[in-house]
Amino acid sequence: MVAALTMPTEESHASQCSCPNCDEVLSKFTECSICLEPMQCCGPCVCPWCGGVWCTRCSRRITKCAWCRGSLRTPAPPCLALQRLINELMLPCRNYRRGCTKLLTATTRMNHEIDCKYDTMICPIVANCCSIPFEEMSNHLQTNHNIISVYSQKIKILIENFQTKLKKTACCRTKYKIVLLHQKSAFIIKVCIYNYHVKVEVMRRMLGYVADAKSESKKSEYCAVIEFQSKALTTKSAILIENEAYSKKAEVQWNDVIMKSDNEEAVTIHVKIGKSCLERKDCEL
Repeated sequence: MVAALTMPTEESHASQCSCPNCDEVLSKFTECSICLEPMQCCGPCVCPWCGGVWCTRCSRRITKCAWCRGSLRTPAPPCLALQRLINELMLPCRNYRRGCTKLLTATTRMNHEIDCKYDTMICPIVANCCSIPFEEMSNHLQTNHNIISVYSQKIKILIENFQTKLKKTACCRTKYKIVLLHQKSAFIIKVCIYNYHVKVEVMRRMLGYVADAKSESKKSEYCAVIEFQSKALTTKSAILIENEAYSKKAEVQWNDVIMKSDNEEAVTIHVKIGKSCLERKDCEL
């Protein structure tokens, strides 16, 4: 007999069964008792003293059981029998409290949660600022942090009165910061004019859910193609983008003829984010 499904609430699983087993027992053994995230695909680990369970990620951070305070090995041993059980169950998405009604197994969970439209994004500028939907991130960055932000993988940065700015850089720096929002990532572009140089740096910050943050390598699968354009000079270079740190620098230096020019022309910098670094030399802006 199939039990009726309840409407999602803040306290219970979205689309969960209303029978006593699901309503009172299931969530206690399928969600981490510390972070409250689903343990499907990432646990569970068990306390050998009291039987408390939590996910693998939390297990890396604790040396004592959160409930009985018994000493633990780091990480605590996984409970393979319980892991096999919850991996086969149809369990709610981690975003069920935000409205997602999908039921997932271990084989479908990772791909769904990476792309889940109910996932919230972490502000890439200020730590512990807020978590908001991806479609609201651009407005948040511009309103709260006064940073230009667009949903795109390429942008054209126009620097007007470039000669004046360039001549001032012997004693001070001029900086620009722009954010490209693409595929649940923030590509933070920093342009710095100093000592007659123009330097562009790019970093990538994942905004949404990462199934296993430990598996994320420092180098991402993205690269940036950067083109500098003025009437006297055009140059293009590609840089590999790193995760959580500014990448290797794309840099250009203007020669004496251009620096002494009285023409207050504008300089344009094109930046395009690409997925394949192997093809970065062939990228067309």
